[in-house]
Amino acid sequence: MKKLLITISFILVCFLTKTVAQNKLQLQKINSENKPWTYENVNDHKNKFNFVVVTDRTGGERKGIWQKGIDKINLMQPAFVVSVGDLINGYTKDLNTINNEWEEFNSFVEKLEMPFFFVAGNHDYTNRVMENEWFKRFGSDYYHFLYKNVLFICLNSEHGYTALKNPDLGEEQVKFVEKILKKYANVDWTMIFMHQPLWLRESGKNWLKVENLLNGRDHSVFTGHHHNYKLYERNKNDYFVLATMGGGSKLRGVEHGEFDHFMFITMTERGPYFSNLMLDGIEDKNIRKENK
Repeated sequence: MKKLLITISFILVCFLTKTVAQNKLQLQKINSENKPWTYENVNDHKNKFNFVVVTDRTGGERKGIWQKGIDKINLMQPAFVVSVGDLINGYTKDLNTINNEWEEFNSFVEKLEMPFFFVAGNHDYTNRVMENEWFKRFGSDYYHFLYKNVLFICLNSEHGYTALKNPDLGEEQVKFVEKILKKYANVDWTMIFMHQPLWLRESGKNWLKVENLLNGRDHSVFTGHHHNYKLYERNKNDYFVLATMGGGSKLRGVEHGEFDHFMFITMTERGPYFSNLMLDGIEDKNIRKENK
């Protein structure tokens, strides 16, 4: 037993030593007390990662903006991308139109070099026909996934395809969230995604039940729909309404919350860092090129 404990201790020490070494630079030895650097540990750890949240493409779509955003996201190389809905124009029962719109959209996201997670918006989930097409294509309108001890929950604020009339989550989504939160009680953070900011709607009674379940847990909520960026503090956490990535906008600038962007989140041991990356602010290496 004593030998076993010694062996386990030795393995643990080796593992910790290797982990620390991975976070340290291999620096040239300089024969001086002063060095041309500040410190040796790099700003990295095994649970650190980046992901992107994309917002409304449609609702007064401006052609070409979404595709431009896809190219910019590939430059930033996140682990994955999560949407907050309004991906196609929708608002139709014509199957040919619906099929063509999804084929067009999928041709865009296929260019991403990382996974893309779908969330339903009112343009994607407008009526029973579109609801059936959603389930045919994606299998579920709400789900969760886990990455590096961070919990991601994608919900459907368009339950019952209410479009703009009294949107809310369904009762089964509340039960689903309760079950998932109990199962993953000890995650580092919880990220929630849905299309409409239901805390701003009187109809969002089931959402308030979910919000109550999140009480006391480190979490962030991401929505779109309004095409106007706003940050709310609720439950002592950040609740985002994102602007656009191609949806209708007057583009009057930051002071009006009207711009094309995606959110770039870096998850760290201290929690998430949120960056709004403007599409016009990200350029590839060819921004200025010499011909010689």
